[in-house]
Amino acid sequence: MSRLTRSVWAEVSLDHIAYNVQQFCSLLGPNCQLMAVAKANGYGHGALETAYTMIANGTNWLAVALPEEGVRLRRGGITAPILVLGAVGADELEVCVVQDLAVTVFEPHIARLLSEAAVKWQQPAKVHIKVDTGMGRLGLLPEDFLELVELVQELPGLEIQGVFTHFARADDPDLEYTKWQWERFERVRQDLALRGIHVPYFHAANTAGAMFFPPSRLDLARVGLGLYGLYPDQRRPIDLLPALSLKTKVAFVKRVPAGSALSYDSTYVTWKETSIAVLPIGYADGLARSMSNKGKVLIQGTRCPIVGRVTMDHTLVEVGDLPVHIGDEVILIGSDGQKEITADDWATWMGTINYEVTSQLSARIERVYIT
Repeated sequence: MSRLTRSVWAEVSLDHIAYNVQQFCSLLGPNCQLMAVAKANGYGHGALETAYTMIANGTNWLAVALPEEGVRLRRGGITAPILVLGAVGADELEVCVVQDLAVTVFEPHIARLLSEAAVKWQQPAKVHIKVDTGMGRLGLLPEDFLELVELVQELPGLEIQGVFTHFARADDPDLEYTKWQWERFERVRQDLALRGIHVPYFHAANTAGAMFFPPSRLDLARVGLGLYGLYPDQRRPIDLLPALSLKTKVAFVKRVPAGSALSYDSTYVTWKETSIAVLPIGYADGLARSMSNKGKVLIQGTRCPIVGRVTMDHTLVEVGDLPVHIGDEVILIGSDGQKEITADDWATWMGTINYEVTSQLSARIERVYIT
């Protein structure tokens, strides 16, 4: 039986991934290792496939948000160090120990349970302790930090591998808040040194921090977005290549008269006779409903507008008098000659950020890896 495939696919360039990794390795220098963030299925690009390319081109570590993401990488043959950045539940600690996933710890109860799991499996559990210097999310406040460090040191089976924080506004050209966070983190580092507590890896830089705030390039830098060729803002301090293109094929074309109402709620009415192309992609695939009557696609090198509501499985595009036929290729993200539609364009139309654009592309879209 032949394999069924939809006429909706994402092309992911592993050559572009490799290039971006090399760019960041050059930026970070020899004393700062690269931790590639592969959470959310590699920001929608495919975690396992891109991880192999990243490791082959200089990535030292991987980071994920969830233990299950780390387990999938391990089952895929990845042996590089993996850090779980998110909160790990009590029932997930043993799998972290068994699969050699480093755990982010920021409160005593989980530290004690992780110690019990390490003793049970007779395998050391690697710990990265998180300090909240201003993100307001996970992590202990600096004034409460040392008490947890001392507890982790005392508990059997635990190995402090790292201490880290996360910047809230490193993509802001005004770095005052980032500098304030940095000063708080520096005091934590100094307090640890004064007490003779050795920590192998300190890390603070995310993609924006690595790009725009050089002091944060410590022992590790956690880079996600940039490795996939996307930037955290409009500045371009290093050259990156976008790795993902999103494509489909025209499912149907019809000629409609002026005054035709299109899609749910009749939010678009044609003002002249025109042609409408139906695309077999909708919000269940990650083409957000907020792009209704805003977004554009490329057909035959022409930017054509999305008209009417984006529906779960279909989207309508006005092609005017273009000679469009069933089966013609449509580029939703990517380039055709001199014309291009980017994830940043989508973010503008959706009222969001490019991180969300690629990470919300659903599993219904096949990823095709090219070199």
